[in-house]
Formats: sequence, C-alpha cells, structure tokens
Amino acid sequence: MRVLNRVEKLGSGHFWLLKKALYGLKQAGRQWKKRLHKVLSKLGFIHAFADDCLYIKCENGKITLFVLVYVDNMAVAGPDGYQIILFKNALNKDFEITDLGKLKFMLDILVTHDCTN
Repeated sequence: MRVLNRVEKLGSGHFWLLKKALYGLKQAGRQWKKRLHKVLSKLGFIHAFADDCLYIKCENGKITLFVLVYVDNMAVAGPDGYQIILFKNALNKDFEITDLGKLKFMLDILVTHDCTN
C-alpha cells in the first residue's frame, strides 16, 4: 500500500488499520450483509428461518413484502405495489439504489408475472 504524501510516515513495526471494509476484501461481503440486515431489521423485516437471503415484512398479521437478496441485488414482491414503492424510498435513504423495473431474470432464472388484478 502506498502512503499518501500528506500522511505522516510511521516508523518500522507500525501498520495501517482499516476503519471499514473495502470492496474486494475478504470481509467486505460480511460487512455488507451485516449492514443490510441492520437496515432491513430497522424497516420491520424479519429473517426467514428457511433461507438466509429471504426477508419478510408482516403488518397486522399479514405478509406485506418479501425481499430476496443475492449479493447486492434484490427481488421485491408483495400484494400491494404501494408498499413496494414505500420500501424502495426507505431503502434509498440508506443506500444508493437503482430500480431496474419488473423482474425478468435472477440468477439466470426467467421470471414470469401472473397478475390477476
């Protein structure tokens, strides 16, 4: 690692301590997962027992949203489109997100929509 000019040089036996995980480092994925879990928990989601990547939000005893996470991609589904919009707006406060519209493919699986409404 190259030390910047404006940083005072340290004597021998000293090292740099990273204050946060950087993309591409061994702990970056773990730190991302911890941060995402904290934000989703704050938004009222619970972790599914069956799948570590599935988060569920319930209100008044009814499921309002499902969020499936794969690395840094998410698939969001629910019976009410308004709840999905609220979720995306809330998530946008903590992360920079890009909405790619209706889900077409995830993990090379073709997704079709069968809306009866």
